[in-house]
Amino acid sequence: MIRGNGAARIFLVLVLGVLLLAAACGGTQIYQIVITVSPKSAYVPATSSLQFSAAVAGTPNSAVTWSAGGVVGGNSTVGFINTSGFYRAPGSVPSPNQVTITATSQQQDISSGSATVTVVPQSSEAHTVQVASGQTISNINVQVSPLTPTLSIYAAGACSGSTCSTSATGVQVAQGGSATLFVVGNGIVSGTVYSVSGNPGDVSVVQPSGSQFGQTNNGTPSVTFDIAVSASAVPGLRNIMVSNPATGELSVFVGGLLITPSGQ
Repeated sequence: MIRGNGAARIFLVLVLGVLLLAAACGGTQIYQIVITVSPKSAYVPATSSLQFSAAVAGTPNSAVTWSAGGVVGGNSTVGFINTSGFYRAPGSVPSPNQVTITATSQQQDISSGSATVTVVPQSSEAHTVQVASGQTISNINVQVSPLTPTLSIYAAGACSGSTCSTSATGVQVAQGGSATLFVVGNGIVSGTVYSVSGNPGDVSVVQPSGSQFGQTNNGTPSVTFDIAVSASAVPGLRNIMVSNPATGELSVFVGGLLITPSGQ
């Protein structure tokens, strides 16, 4: 009888231990969290910035911790990213020049999402592109898949013959003149629309297509398209603009086109 009571006590102790363990574990819930970082990939010039966002599914807690190159908040080598996902590229192109941007769930640190940034030289440096033989107005004849819906114009310039290059001062065209513009930036892919600010009758734009979309030697998306300036256009600075009808986004290269009086 004593032995029976002892066995019962041991059984009760084991049951109590299991219940206590279950109660303790009940406070830690494993969530099936999925984090999607946008844009998924992007080209960012050194010292330039880009806003990332994180969509969190599977938990009511949408807070994330941002890191660049595996470092929370980043550093001067890979670039810095703040608590809201605003990334600023480093002052010089790192080696390798691709940086992983990661958003980690604050609810459950085993759950994360990532994106890739390719850091390219600053837009103040001219990008010269030699196109394939026989092509005179288009840039590199390379088909590129859509990179990201985020639009940014890094630089603008013009094409002369088969060579296209950008300039920190943009493009200058006289009244009655024409030019093939060369625009470099992020999200410049087929389907984007190009225009020039001011009176629509002052500058006509031929929308680009096909092989006019390409990329520079360092991998930055680019496009070429033709413009014609009216002989009666008002001289002065104009903005070169690109928009994405699918997303409603707009990017502007302020003062990228200068219309000069004819004969000057």
